[in-house]
Amino acid sequence: MKYKDVMVDLETLGTTADAVIMSIGAVKFNIDTDEIDDAGFYASISIDSNLDKGRRIDEDTLVWWMSQSPQAQAVFREPKENLATALDSLAGWFGDDEKLNVWSNGADFDIPMLAHAYRQHDWLTPWKFWNSKCFRTWKGLPAAKKVNYQKVGVTHNALTDAINQAKHAQAIYAVMVGATKAKA
Repeated sequence: MKYKDVMVDLETLGTTADAVIMSIGAVKFNIDTDEIDDAGFYASISIDSNLDKGRRIDEDTLVWWMSQSPQAQAVFREPKENLATALDSLAGWFGDDEKLNVWSNGADFDIPMLAHAYRQHDWLTPWKFWNSKCFRTWKGLPAAKKVNYQKVGVTHNALTDAINQAKHAQAIYAVMVGATKAKA
């Protein structure tokens, strides 16, 4: 199965491009079908390896994490890998398809943070900048109001969020093109 789209989600310790990245989740899918690679990509990243590259922790975001569910907070207790290893693994997972559309929930969050991390390592991103798509904008389209998508799984788990966002995007697309039944 050939995928045309990737949904990326990060869990971080801040909201700026240089924030500590705690985990990366990504899933390949096709926006115009119900095809999705539920296995996806997941990496839980050591805070120390982020700090070694000068990435920063925002106190307000850390406090926010303390108010999240125990299931979401599990990211702090998972086995960790180095930021460089995670970025290299993600690039390998992407492959060399330069036509992949890369989506994230906000034009100024996940994709710019990942791009910043790749630049810190003097590496190119595994996607072309012109293929970046904003799921938050997509959710604001009139067709999105006709979709009653219900998330499943742990909120603020990067892979679960990426899968939910991809399925939600597919459901919105189905409404936009007049599918008889939205995939929600």
